[in-house]
Amino acid sequence: MKIIKSKKITWIDILSPTEKDVRYIKDHFFFHPFILKSIVPPFRHPRFENYGNYLFLVLHFPFFDKKTQETKPRELDILVTKDTIITIHYNTILPLRELFTRLSLYENERNEFTDQGVGEVLYRLLNKFLKSFFPKLDHIDEKIDDIEGQIFQGKEKEVIKQISTLKHDLINFQRITQPQIVVFEALKQISKEFFGKEFYPYFSELFNCFLNIREVLQNHHQTLIELEQTNSNLLSTKTNEIIKILTIFTVILTPMTLIANIYGMNISHLPFIGRDNDFWIITGLMITSLLLTFAYIKIKKWL
Repeated sequence: MKIIKSKKITWIDILSPTEKDVRYIKDHFFFHPFILKSIVPPFRHPRFENYGNYLFLVLHFPFFDKKTQETKPRELDILVTKDTIITIHYNTILPLRELFTRLSLYENERNEFTDQGVGEVLYRLLNKFLKSFFPKLDHIDEKIDDIEGQIFQGKEKEVIKQISTLKHDLINFQRITQPQIVVFEALKQISKEFFGKEFYPYFSELFNCFLNIREVLQNHHQTLIELEQTNSNLLSTKTNEIIKILTIFTVILTPMTLIANIYGMNISHLPFIGRDNDFWIITGLMITSLLLTFAYIKIKKWL
Protein backbone atom coordinates (compact mmCIF):
# COMPACT_ATOMS: atom_id res chain seq x y z
CA MET A 1 0.00 0.00 0.00
CA LYS A 2 1.26 3.46 -0.97
CA ILE A 3 -0.36 6.77 -0.07
CA ILE A 4 -0.13 10.26 -1.55
CA LYS A 5 -1.66 13.23 0.26
CA SER A 6 -2.21 16.78 -0.95
CA LYS A 7 -4.30 19.65 0.31
CA LYS A 8 -7.48 18.41 -1.37
CA ILE A 9 -7.17 14.67 -1.94
CA THR A 10 -5.69 11.41 -0.69
CA TRP A 11 -4.66 8.75 -3.18
CA ILE A 12 -4.21 5.21 -1.85
CA ASP A 13 -2.70 2.68 -4.25
CA ILE A 14 -2.75 -1.03 -3.36
CA LEU A 15 -0.85 -3.62 -5.38
CA SER A 16 -1.84 -7.28 -4.83
CA PRO A 17 -4.39 -6.64 -2.05
CA THR A 18 -4.42 -8.87 1.02
CA GLU A 19 -6.94 -9.34 3.82
CA LYS A 20 -4.94 -6.80 5.82
CA ASP A 21 -5.50 -4.19 3.09
CA VAL A 22 -9.21 -5.01 3.02
CA ARG A 23 -9.41 -4.52 6.81
CA TYR A 24 -7.66 -1.15 6.48
CA ILE A 25 -10.24 0.00 3.93
CA LYS A 26 -13.05 -1.34 6.10
CA ASP A 27 -11.75 0.46 9.21
CA HIS A 28 -11.18 3.84 7.54
CA PHE A 29 -14.10 4.05 5.10
CA PHE A 30 -17.80 3.22 5.05
CA PHE A 31 -18.01 1.09 1.92
CA HIS A 32 -20.72 -1.46 1.22
CA PRO A 33 -19.72 -5.05 2.24
CA PHE A 34 -20.26 -6.13 -1.39
CA ILE A 35 -17.38 -3.90 -2.46
CA LEU A 36 -15.03 -5.35 0.13
CA LYS A 37 -15.90 -8.84 -1.12
CA SER A 38 -15.35 -7.76 -4.74
CA ILE A 39 -11.79 -6.59 -4.12
CA VAL A 40 -10.55 -10.12 -3.40
CA PRO A 41 -10.60 -12.24 -5.58
CA PRO A 42 -10.33 -10.47 -8.97
CA PHE A 43 -13.54 -9.45 -10.77
CA ARG A 44 -13.77 -10.67 -14.37
CA HIS A 45 -16.19 -8.08 -15.78
CA PRO A 46 -16.23 -4.25 -15.99
CA ARG A 47 -18.46 -2.63 -13.38
CA PHE A 48 -19.74 0.79 -12.37
CA GLU A 49 -21.66 1.39 -9.14
CA ASN A 50 -22.86 4.74 -7.82
CA TYR A 51 -23.53 4.59 -4.07
CA GLY A 52 -24.34 8.30 -3.75
CA ASN A 53 -21.34 9.49 -1.75
CA TYR A 54 -18.81 7.21 -3.46
CA LEU A 55 -18.24 5.36 -6.75
CA PHE A 56 -16.95 1.88 -7.48
CA LEU A 57 -15.32 1.13 -10.85
CA VAL A 58 -13.85 -2.08 -12.24
CA LEU A 59 -11.76 -1.72 -15.40
CA HIS A 60 -9.45 -4.05 -17.32
CA PHE A 61 -6.18 -2.99 -18.90
CA PRO A 62 -5.11 -4.91 -22.04
CA PHE A 63 -1.60 -6.26 -21.50
CA PHE A 64 0.33 -7.97 -24.32
CA ASP A 65 2.23 -11.04 -23.15
CA LYS A 66 5.27 -11.43 -25.42
CA LYS A 67 5.83 -15.05 -24.39
CA THR A 68 2.37 -16.29 -25.38
CA GLN A 69 1.77 -13.59 -28.03
CA GLU A 70 -1.60 -12.90 -26.42
CA THR A 71 -3.37 -9.87 -25.01
CA LYS A 72 -4.55 -10.51 -21.46
CA PRO A 73 -6.61 -8.37 -19.03
CA ARG A 74 -5.21 -6.75 -15.91
CA GLU A 75 -7.85 -5.63 -13.46
CA LEU A 76 -8.00 -2.15 -11.96
CA ASP A 77 -10.52 -1.42 -9.20
CA ILE A 78 -11.15 2.23 -8.33
CA LEU A 79 -13.02 3.58 -5.31
CA VAL A 80 -13.79 7.30 -5.40
CA THR A 81 -15.13 9.39 -2.51
CA LYS A 82 -15.40 13.18 -2.34
CA ASP A 83 -11.78 13.54 -1.19
CA THR A 84 -10.15 10.11 -1.66
CA ILE A 85 -9.31 7.84 -4.56
CA ILE A 86 -8.30 4.23 -3.94
CA THR A 87 -6.78 2.17 -6.77
CA ILE A 88 -6.45 -1.60 -6.34
CA HIS A 89 -4.75 -3.95 -8.81
CA TYR A 90 -3.04 -7.35 -8.91
CA ASN A 91 -0.39 -6.54 -11.52
CA THR A 92 1.62 -3.48 -12.46
CA ILE A 93 -0.38 -1.15 -14.72
CA LEU A 94 2.08 1.20 -16.37
CA PRO A 95 -0.15 4.30 -16.87
CA LEU A 96 -1.17 4.18 -13.21
CA ARG A 97 2.38 3.62 -11.96
CA GLU A 98 3.71 6.48 -14.09
CA LEU A 99 1.15 8.99 -12.78
CA PHE A 100 1.44 7.82 -9.17
CA THR A 101 5.24 8.04 -9.28
CA ARG A 102 5.18 11.57 -10.73
CA LEU A 103 2.80 12.78 -8.04
CA SER A 104 4.90 11.09 -5.35
CA LEU A 105 8.21 12.61 -6.47
CA TYR A 106 7.27 16.09 -7.65
CA GLU A 107 5.39 18.34 -5.26
CA ASN A 108 4.64 20.96 -7.92
CA GLU A 109 2.92 18.41 -10.13
CA ARG A 110 1.14 16.91 -7.13
CA ASN A 111 -0.35 20.29 -6.24
CA GLU A 112 -1.15 21.11 -9.87
CA PHE A 113 -2.77 17.75 -10.67
CA THR A 114 -4.87 17.62 -7.51
CA ASP A 115 -5.96 21.25 -7.04
CA GLN A 116 -9.46 20.49 -8.41
CA GLY A 117 -10.03 17.44 -6.24
CA VAL A 118 -10.59 13.76 -6.99
CA GLY A 119 -12.39 14.51 -10.27
CA GLU A 120 -9.18 15.86 -11.77
CA VAL A 121 -7.07 12.93 -10.52
CA LEU A 122 -9.59 10.37 -11.81
CA TYR A 123 -9.75 12.13 -15.18
CA ARG A 124 -5.95 12.23 -15.51
CA LEU A 125 -5.66 8.58 -14.51
CA LEU A 126 -8.34 7.36 -16.94
CA ASN A 127 -6.98 9.61 -19.68
CA LYS A 128 -3.57 7.95 -19.35
CA PHE A 129 -5.31 4.59 -19.15
CA LEU A 130 -7.07 5.11 -22.50
CA LYS A 131 -4.18 6.87 -24.26
CA SER A 132 -1.97 3.85 -23.52
CA PHE A 133 -4.24 1.81 -25.82
CA PHE A 134 -3.14 3.73 -28.93
CA PRO A 135 0.48 2.45 -29.15
CA LYS A 136 -0.95 -1.08 -29.01
CA LEU A 137 -3.43 -0.22 -31.76
CA ASP A 138 -0.61 1.31 -33.85
CA HIS A 139 1.40 -1.88 -33.41
CA ILE A 140 -1.55 -3.94 -34.65
CA ASP A 141 -1.93 -1.56 -37.60
CA GLU A 142 1.75 -2.04 -38.50
CA LYS A 143 1.30 -5.82 -38.41
CA ILE A 144 -1.74 -5.53 -40.69
CA ASP A 145 0.27 -3.43 -43.17
CA ASP A 146 3.08 -6.00 -43.08
CA ILE A 147 0.64 -8.86 -43.73
CA GLU A 148 -0.97 -6.94 -46.59
CA GLY A 149 2.43 -6.39 -48.20
CA GLN A 150 3.35 -10.06 -47.93
CA ILE A 151 0.03 -11.18 -49.41
CA PHE A 152 0.51 -9.10 -52.56
CA GLN A 153 4.16 -10.20 -52.84
CA GLY A 154 3.00 -13.77 -53.36
CA LYS A 155 3.65 -15.03 -49.82
CA GLU A 156 0.13 -16.27 -49.18
CA LYS A 157 1.14 -19.47 -47.39
CA GLU A 158 3.66 -17.70 -45.14
CA VAL A 159 1.09 -15.25 -43.72
CA ILE A 160 -1.60 -17.78 -42.79
CA LYS A 161 -0.15 -18.29 -39.29
CA GLN A 162 0.50 -14.55 -38.87
CA ILE A 163 -3.12 -13.75 -39.71
CA SER A 164 -4.40 -16.35 -37.23
CA THR A 165 -2.11 -15.07 -34.43
CA LEU A 166 -3.00 -11.43 -35.00
CA LYS A 167 -6.71 -12.24 -35.29
CA HIS A 168 -6.58 -14.07 -31.96
CA ASP A 169 -4.79 -11.11 -30.35
CA LEU A 170 -7.30 -8.63 -31.80
CA ILE A 171 -10.28 -10.68 -30.60
CA ASN A 172 -8.83 -10.73 -27.07
CA PHE A 173 -8.22 -6.96 -27.23
CA GLN A 174 -11.84 -6.37 -28.27
CA ARG A 175 -13.20 -8.74 -25.63
CA ILE A 176 -11.29 -6.85 -22.94
CA THR A 177 -12.02 -3.35 -24.18
CA GLN A 178 -15.56 -3.19 -25.59
CA PRO A 179 -17.54 -4.12 -22.43
CA GLN A 180 -15.97 -1.15 -20.60
CA ILE A 181 -18.17 1.29 -22.51
CA VAL A 182 -20.73 1.02 -19.66
CA VAL A 183 -18.16 2.45 -17.22
CA PHE A 184 -17.16 5.46 -19.32
CA GLU A 185 -20.73 6.21 -20.34
CA ALA A 186 -21.88 6.10 -16.70
CA LEU A 187 -19.00 8.33 -15.62
CA LYS A 188 -19.96 10.87 -18.25
CA GLN A 189 -23.57 10.91 -17.03
CA ILE A 190 -22.73 11.12 -13.31
CA SER A 191 -19.82 13.61 -13.60
CA LYS A 192 -21.93 16.78 -13.14
CA GLU A 193 -23.65 15.48 -10.04
CA PHE A 194 -20.65 13.84 -8.36
CA PHE A 195 -17.66 16.03 -9.35
CA GLY A 196 -19.30 19.28 -10.48
CA LYS A 197 -20.56 20.58 -13.80
CA GLU A 198 -17.07 21.82 -14.78
CA PHE A 199 -15.96 18.17 -15.08
CA TYR A 200 -18.60 17.13 -17.60
CA PRO A 201 -16.45 18.12 -20.65
CA TYR A 202 -13.52 16.09 -19.25
CA PHE A 203 -15.46 12.88 -18.78
CA SER A 204 -17.29 13.47 -22.06
CA GLU A 205 -13.86 13.61 -23.71
CA LEU A 206 -12.95 10.28 -22.07
CA PHE A 207 -16.13 8.70 -23.41
CA ASN A 208 -15.41 10.01 -26.93
CA CYS A 209 -11.84 8.72 -26.67
CA PHE A 210 -13.18 5.28 -25.76
CA LEU A 211 -15.55 5.35 -28.75
CA ASN A 212 -12.59 6.22 -30.95
CA ILE A 213 -10.64 3.23 -29.60
CA ARG A 214 -13.61 0.95 -30.20
CA GLU A 215 -13.99 2.21 -33.77
CA VAL A 216 -10.29 1.67 -34.51
CA LEU A 217 -10.52 -1.87 -33.12
CA GLN A 218 -13.54 -2.61 -35.30
CA ASN A 219 -11.78 -1.21 -38.38
CA HIS A 220 -8.68 -3.31 -37.67
CA HIS A 221 -10.80 -6.41 -37.21
CA GLN A 222 -12.74 -5.82 -40.43
CA THR A 223 -9.53 -5.13 -42.38
CA LEU A 224 -7.97 -8.33 -41.07
CA ILE A 225 -11.05 -10.35 -42.05
CA GLU A 226 -10.92 -8.89 -45.58
CA LEU A 227 -7.19 -9.61 -45.85
CA GLU A 228 -7.79 -13.17 -44.68
CA GLN A 229 -10.50 -13.57 -47.34
CA THR A 230 -8.24 -12.07 -50.01
CA ASN A 231 -5.42 -14.40 -48.99
CA SER A 232 -7.76 -17.42 -49.16
CA ASN A 233 -8.97 -16.35 -52.62
CA LEU A 234 -5.41 -15.97 -53.91
CA LEU A 235 -4.46 -19.39 -52.51
CA SER A 236 -7.56 -20.92 -54.10
CA THR A 237 -6.76 -19.26 -57.44
CA LYS A 238 -3.20 -20.61 -57.37
CA THR A 239 -4.43 -24.09 -56.43
CA ASN A 240 -7.01 -24.02 -59.21
CA GLU A 241 -4.36 -22.94 -61.73
CA ILE A 242 -2.14 -25.85 -60.69
CA ILE A 243 -5.03 -28.31 -60.93
CA LYS A 244 -5.98 -26.86 -64.34
CA ILE A 245 -2.45 -27.27 -65.70
CA LEU A 246 -2.16 -30.81 -64.37
CA THR A 247 -5.56 -31.70 -65.85
CA ILE A 248 -4.59 -30.30 -69.25
CA PHE A 249 -1.33 -32.26 -69.22
CA THR A 250 -3.32 -35.39 -68.38
CA VAL A 251 -5.76 -34.76 -71.26
CA ILE A 252 -2.93 -34.07 -73.71
CA LEU A 253 -1.11 -37.26 -72.77
CA THR A 254 -4.23 -39.45 -72.77
CA PRO A 255 -4.19 -40.27 -76.56
CA MET A 256 -0.48 -41.09 -76.39
CA THR A 257 -1.10 -43.31 -73.36
CA LEU A 258 -3.99 -45.04 -75.16
CA ILE A 259 -1.84 -45.81 -78.22
CA ALA A 260 1.03 -47.02 -76.02
CA ASN A 261 -1.35 -49.30 -74.09
CA ILE A 262 -2.85 -50.74 -77.30
CA TYR A 263 0.53 -51.60 -78.73
CA GLY A 264 1.60 -52.97 -75.38
CA MET A 265 -1.13 -55.63 -75.45
CA ASN A 266 0.01 -59.21 -75.96
CA ILE A 267 -2.01 -59.90 -79.17
CA SER A 268 -1.25 -60.61 -82.84
CA HIS A 269 -1.92 -58.62 -86.00
CA LEU A 270 -1.58 -55.08 -84.63
CA PRO A 271 -1.36 -52.47 -87.41
CA PHE A 272 2.14 -51.49 -88.54
CA ILE A 273 3.79 -54.18 -86.41
CA GLY A 274 6.46 -56.00 -88.42
CA ARG A 275 6.82 -53.32 -91.07
CA ASP A 276 9.98 -51.40 -91.69
CA ASN A 277 10.25 -48.36 -89.43
CA ASP A 278 7.22 -49.54 -87.35
CA PHE A 279 8.67 -47.83 -84.26
CA TRP A 280 8.78 -44.46 -86.01
CA ILE A 281 5.29 -44.91 -87.47
CA ILE A 282 3.81 -45.59 -84.02
CA THR A 283 5.84 -42.74 -82.50
CA GLY A 284 4.52 -40.46 -85.26
CA LEU A 285 0.95 -41.50 -84.44
CA MET A 286 1.51 -40.66 -80.80
CA ILE A 287 3.04 -37.25 -81.59
CA THR A 288 0.24 -36.49 -84.07
CA SER A 289 -2.42 -37.35 -81.48
CA LEU A 290 -0.62 -35.12 -78.96
CA LEU A 291 -0.51 -32.17 -81.39
CA LEU A 292 -4.16 -32.60 -82.39
CA THR A 293 -5.24 -32.68 -78.72
CA PHE A 294 -3.12 -29.62 -77.93
CA ALA A 295 -4.58 -27.73 -80.93
CA TYR A 296 -8.14 -28.59 -79.80
CA ILE A 297 -7.40 -27.26 -76.29
CA LYS A 298 -6.01 -24.03 -77.75
CA ILE A 299 -9.05 -23.59 -80.02
CA LYS A 300 -11.33 -24.01 -76.98
CA LYS A 301 -9.11 -21.52 -75.08
CA TRP A 302 -8.69 -23.85 -72.14
CA LEU A 303 -5.01 -22.97 -72.01
